Amino acid sequence: MANIVNKVKKPSKLKEAIGRTSKFARAAFFLVLAFLVVGLCTIGSAASPGKAYRAIPDNDVVFYLNYQNGTGLDEIWLNIGSVYDELGADVDVTLNYATVPSSTASSITWSRSRLGTTAFGSIYSESGKGIAGANYNWVRVANLADEDANTNALSTSYRLIRLQVEAEMLINEIVFIDETGDVIPAYVTAAEASAAYGSGWSSRPALGDAFRINPADAVRMLDAQDSLRRGDAAWTNFTEDEMYSLMQIDNIFLGGQVYEGSVYNIDSDSGPLSALFMSLGTLIFGKSPFGLRLMPLLFTAALIALAYFFGKDLFKSDGFGLLFAGLFAVGGLALTVGRLGLSFPITAFFVVLSYFLMYKFYARGISSERPVYTALSVLFSGLAFAFAFAVDPKSVILGIGTIALFVLGAVRHHRAYAYNQRRLRREMSEKNAADISDDEMRANIEEYEEQSASLASEGSYKNKLIYLFFFISFIVGTVLVTLLSSLASYFSYVRFYEADPEHPVLGIFNLLLHALGDSFTVGNVTSYTAANASNAFGWLIGLKGATLLSASEGSRYLALNAQLNPAIMLTALVGFIFMTVYAILYLATGGRKGAYASKYSGRILRVYLVFLLGLLTSLLSYAFSPNASAAHSLLFSVFYIGFIPLTFYTAYVHDKSARTSVLGIQMNKSVKVLFALLIVYAVVFILMLPMTFCFPTFASAARYCFGWTTFINNGFYRI
Repeated sequence: MANIVNKVKKPSKLKEAIGRTSKFARAAFFLVLAFLVVGLCTIGSAASPGKAYRAIPDNDVVFYLNYQNGTGLDEIWLNIGSVYDELGADVDVTLNYATVPSSTASSITWSRSRLGTTAFGSIYSESGKGIAGANYNWVRVANLADEDANTNALSTSYRLIRLQVEAEMLINEIVFIDETGDVIPAYVTAAEASAAYGSGWSSRPALGDAFRINPADAVRMLDAQDSLRRGDAAWTNFTEDEMYSLMQIDNIFLGGQVYEGSVYNIDSDSGPLSALFMSLGTLIFGKSPFGLRLMPLLFTAALIALAYFFGKDLFKSDGFGLLFAGLFAVGGLALTVGRLGLSFPITAFFVVLSYFLMYKFYARGISSERPVYTALSVLFSGLAFAFAFAVDPKSVILGIGTIALFVLGAVRHHRAYAYNQRRLRREMSEKNAADISDDEMRANIEEYEEQSASLASEGSYKNKLIYLFFFISFIVGTVLVTLLSSLASYFSYVRFYEADPEHPVLGIFNLLLHALGDSFTVGNVTSYTAANASNAFGWLIGLKGATLLSASEGSRYLALNAQLNPAIMLTALVGFIFMTVYAILYLATGGRKGAYASKYSGRILRVYLVFLLGLLTSLLSYAFSPNASAAHSLLFSVFYIGFIPLTFYTAYVHDKSARTSVLGIQMNKSVKVLFALLIVYAVVFILMLPMTFCFPTFASAARYCFGWTTFINNGFYRI
């Protein structure tokens, strides 16, 4: 009888790896995944207006409309990009219309009575007369069949539309809509227009002349006719802050083109690497909300994952690492500022990564077994700082905290070396203190000298490693990354800083120094700047939220407001005060030998130091900028929120109350209080959803749901 052998199938390596992870690690994975999925589904439309046409006052563009089904022209929608005039200036775009000229006409007779001129503000309108926040958003410049105005659609006999601009600008797309809501095919080339018109084209010289003078790249205004986005929420519209990001991306692709009399602005708040990162999304999805916001969203999701690993390393606890990541993910700014096309999430990721890696060196030092491998944390920390600086030069202030951790780590390394030398000497002295022969005594001395020399050689090698890696990454790396990333923005800097851009005299280093200097002020002014402006230290108590987009009308409230969850904000403030008092009492009562010392004190104080350094340096980055607002505090919120898990970790390890297991979690009184607070956070989070995701709600409902979350009315955050 054959033996039947039952083969047990071994689990796959992936299943084994998953089995080894804790439930908190798996929860952190799903947290990041959920944030990413929600973000991808809500950051905005992927409809892109296509390539941009560079319009200048010298070049008019004539469109031929090929009406369908006998319905006339009802609406004209325009999507302009950068406007090359002073920020806040109003620039006119004029649309005229005409019939097809007769065979005997020497010119086209244009009329503007039904279309006319629209004033676009450059990012915002300082006079208040132009359309603010129009750049890169769809604007209806003609609404002919408006019943309230008792007007009718433009007759199908008017097949010619002329576009004129007052100043140089980029026009992304123009769309003509008929009475039934369908797009009217339009043409700007002589070949397409003549084919649509049919026979008789050649007998009308004025018509042919009009299309022969059209610029060749005017076809770019008609390359994405299905991209029209109607609406005024963040799903369809860019915020004014995002327009600076798009403007800098356009500046890069504009190359060396210059038009006399134009004013070329730049994204002066960010470094040269910022636009390069965000342009990756626009290269794939075009200048759509989804395309611009994709990379910042990915960096925000990565920052949440990093917060988990950082918290796990700081507290030596998966649970508190998850708490740290979760509070940041839903605390308010990750879902608002972190989902917009701004450089803040990119900067925050690299800064926190730099802190995380340098903390590894500070807390663990350098291993004798693998010195190069363990010293790489210094190298990678410096490279992370280099990228942060190239994205936002104000990160140099944040680097103070990283350098402080490096100095403290180096001091601990030198103290460990000195301690080991003393230990060797003490061991030798103890051996020679015994009643031994002279030969044994000399042997002990020689053994000591050999071990001491070996230890000195090892210490010297480690010193060279850490200081070399520090110099290569923090100094050389920062210079190289910043310089290389600035090459793409060279022409942008030439147009902005040169007195005569057509004949530049400043070198790349001089231009870069100008750009780096400007980044230390908040110069990207919007319609909301003055209302949102607050001293950076006001973030500690969240004096007012920052309105980034507003389209409220009548009883409808529609706005995107950036503000920390008030319950989290207050808890973090209490935690910061509590932990500061704890640190002071620990030091004042004798440190390790004092009444507040415990086996957890060293870890608690190390975590406190990291969060304190991050908190203070992130505040100092904007402390002297009058235009800073809550929108600038994304990085600050990471370290600020960190005081909540630190406070509860401190309470948890010192809490002697009985512990009970709930869902596998050992809970004492401290953890039960934490869970009660999490419920409060969740309730406030739900109430704030309309302003977090920018969907309309009744003003009365908004007033009770989240109107109380700001202590000061900023003029836009009004309910």
